[in-house]
Amino acid sequence: MREKILKKWAHFAATHPWWVIAGLLVVTVLATISASQIKMDMRWSDLLPMGDPMAQEFDRILKEYKSASTIHIVVQGQEHGMKQFAEAVVLQIEKLTEYVDRVDYKLDMEFFAEHGFMLAKAQDLERTKDMFTDLNLLPLLTHINDNFEEEYVESEEALSTKEKEDDAVRSLDGFHLWLKAMDTFISQPDQATPTLAESAVNNLLYGDPYFISQDKRVLLIAIKPTFNAMDIDKDIASTIALQEILDKTLSDFPEVKAGLTGMIPLQKDEMEHTTSSMKISSVVALVLVLVLFIMTFRMWSTPILAGLNLVIAIIIAAGIVGIILGRLNLMTSMFAVILIGLGIDYSIHIISIYTERRAIDKDAVKAMEQTLLRSGPGIITGALTTAAAFFALAISVTQGIKEMGIVLGIGIISAMITTLAGLPAILVARERVVSRVSRKPIKPQHVEFGFLENFGKNVMRRPLLFLIIAVGLTAFFLFQALHVKFDYDMYNMEPKGLTTIALQDTIIQAFDLSPDFAMVTTSSIEESWEIAEKAKEMPSFSIVENIGDYCPPEEKQLKRRPHMEDIRNSLMSNKKQLLLTRQNIDKLIEQLERLDMNIYELSQLAFIGGQDKVDGKCKSIIGDPEDETAESFILNLAEKIKQNPEKAIRQLNEFQKFYEPQLRTKIYNMANPEFITLETLPVHIKERYINDAGDTYLVTIYPREHIWDFEVLRRFNAQLERISPRITGNPPMFLRLIDYIGRDGLRATILTIFIVIVLLWIDFRSLRMALLGIIPLLAGGIWMMGLMKTFGMMFNFINVMGIPMIVGIGIDYGVHLLHRYRFEGMNMTPTVLKSTGKAILLTSLTTMAGFGSLLISTYRGFASLGMLLAIGVAACFLTTVLFLPAIINLGQRKNTPNLDF
Repeated sequence: MREKILKKWAHFAATHPWWVIAGLLVVTVLATISASQIKMDMRWSDLLPMGDPMAQEFDRILKEYKSASTIHIVVQGQEHGMKQFAEAVVLQIEKLTEYVDRVDYKLDMEFFAEHGFMLAKAQDLERTKDMFTDLNLLPLLTHINDNFEEEYVESEEALSTKEKEDDAVRSLDGFHLWLKAMDTFISQPDQATPTLAESAVNNLLYGDPYFISQDKRVLLIAIKPTFNAMDIDKDIASTIALQEILDKTLSDFPEVKAGLTGMIPLQKDEMEHTTSSMKISSVVALVLVLVLFIMTFRMWSTPILAGLNLVIAIIIAAGIVGIILGRLNLMTSMFAVILIGLGIDYSIHIISIYTERRAIDKDAVKAMEQTLLRSGPGIITGALTTAAAFFALAISVTQGIKEMGIVLGIGIISAMITTLAGLPAILVARERVVSRVSRKPIKPQHVEFGFLENFGKNVMRRPLLFLIIAVGLTAFFLFQALHVKFDYDMYNMEPKGLTTIALQDTIIQAFDLSPDFAMVTTSSIEESWEIAEKAKEMPSFSIVENIGDYCPPEEKQLKRRPHMEDIRNSLMSNKKQLLLTRQNIDKLIEQLERLDMNIYELSQLAFIGGQDKVDGKCKSIIGDPEDETAESFILNLAEKIKQNPEKAIRQLNEFQKFYEPQLRTKIYNMANPEFITLETLPVHIKERYINDAGDTYLVTIYPREHIWDFEVLRRFNAQLERISPRITGNPPMFLRLIDYIGRDGLRATILTIFIVIVLLWIDFRSLRMALLGIIPLLAGGIWMMGLMKTFGMMFNFINVMGIPMIVGIGIDYGVHLLHRYRFEGMNMTPTVLKSTGKAILLTSLTTMAGFGSLLISTYRGFASLGMLLAIGVAACFLTTVLFLPAIINLGQRKNTPNLDF
């Protein structure tokens, strides 16, 4: 039945080629219209199942909380230059109202100045309120030392969490700037102004207002967009607009470097690199395939027409995908490159046999009939098994694998149909045109690969030897395959040298936090507070942000309120000024030396505990004990006082006169006992943590380390699960994606192999032959993974999808070889390899060329997949020509029954 249909179609296509070509062009135009409507979704989170609760929660948060899509500007340079740059660039960014809702680069001083102490914990207030009983310089410094020793030196839990580390650095920074102001008053009286004293007070109470690193070399600017990160068009447009502002402003600050990072700039980079890479790879793949075609068949027009046929198949496939799915994701975006590698196979088989038959048959119609009779069954079976293998991926719950299976399955069917329906007409039409132009009959040149015929003769003579070699190599590669590792670093999939990725590493190094955060929403302030407090105790977490940071639960505020009143009462009851004199200046020196020793002990504690940022800040004040040239700023200040005590007393009293009233006023305001409520919160704070409906509250958890090291990722995720079952975000979703891919890939591979066996059984009507056809496929898979290990490759979440794909790709060679054996006879190995062996060698080379074009992709995930598939194709070709001829000829020698259909 199949042979009759193929013969009739070959006759029709050869006698009415222009009708066939016209019909094909009409379908192509319609498909082009449909394909133009396809959208691109490049977020890897879109690869997760649509019904996955973690993915749904992630998308919901991105839609409801624009702060979850924050864009960061990372500024690097010297402190003064960075701060000047920040002030200048923020003014320009705030004008970009189409994309920018708010820019944050400083502490909200106004809110903190009014409610600062209400935001501190009750136990901290209990410990620190004595600091403010007397604001004169000597008692203030004495109380600072007392508090310092109680909080850091005498407590084993002083630096037990990242929050406590950050508080320590902030306090040390404030002390340092306070001491610098004292030094300036003594050493540079002309600069001893009330403004300097006010600055010292602000630094002591609030710390540095800028979002700046401990070493003052990196500054962060956070931009809240007016849209969410799921709007890819605005992702691209806003990133371009912001980059233009940065470039323009940076020209005025040559000593400063700045760049964009965050989810939105990264998605823009991914989209641009993916689109560009796929365009370039598709063109390169097509060119390489055509060059191989031309070199092999020693003609140029036929390969180009075969390439045109392939382009038509891709357009038709894209049109069908546009109707069914309407989008391409991160994985399916490369379908054109894969189809170029796979779809050309069918053209090779037809052209190879057609040129062979034209050397025998004088009539083109008869030659085409014989061509489809010999190659058509193999093409149909190969295409159907390959397509079935891809469609089997549709059982996956993972969107990425499911859609890839559907798209590639459609692509294979389209390539098969256009090749069987259109290519015969194209070949005959080409022959007619060339004959008319040259005014003489033109036959395609027939090229033989004699080495394949000789190889076939050798296999016939020594089949057992070749089978032993094949089995031995398979055993070696199996050993290698068992040691292939998995690369969990998502950023190793990204284009190399991306500024957005490099700047994320800068943030990790400067601030001990990774921008790849996790998120959870709650239904109340109290629940947010409880989750955040629990999270702050986790060793893998850095910063934990929640609404309770600005509006603590009422119960907590009630406990803090009495301390507010105590602080205010102390300030009101003790307004006496105590001036420095010759009688008490030595006590001031003693307190400075005591402070130096306290900071030294904190430095030792931080060094032992591995808190490098705290240790570094301590050493910036008191010097590095291991550096003989290092000096203590505090001891130098004490020495200046000793050298000229009269001047020091006069100037420090002047300092006290300036700072004391300001310090008193600011502390009094910070000790505001009024409750903070959602109604009194500034709008920009509420928008960061509360959705528009006002019914959910966002908690954001940042990791401390580079999260894409597997052990760090696993540990971070395990601690997240202890916090809340509703956690979402890139790190937990990535682990879930890997889990899905592992399960879906295994299921799809097993189902694909089963389907292939069933289809081969139906096609050959022999289970023995169906199992024979699967042997080189299984061996090819083992060789592929073994070669991966040999070449030092690892699996990742993109190239691991190549395993079920190679099942569909690799079965093709065995199918064609077995069909040719069926046509020629089981003892015709030299003839089979000379003809069909040549075709599958060419198809493997062109397929490898197509997949190999992905190696030039800047997107390293695609490059790794291309390398894996190219290795897999080579492995499947080698196992096919080694195993099948050896087994068949060994069977013939032993007169194995039922081997020949």
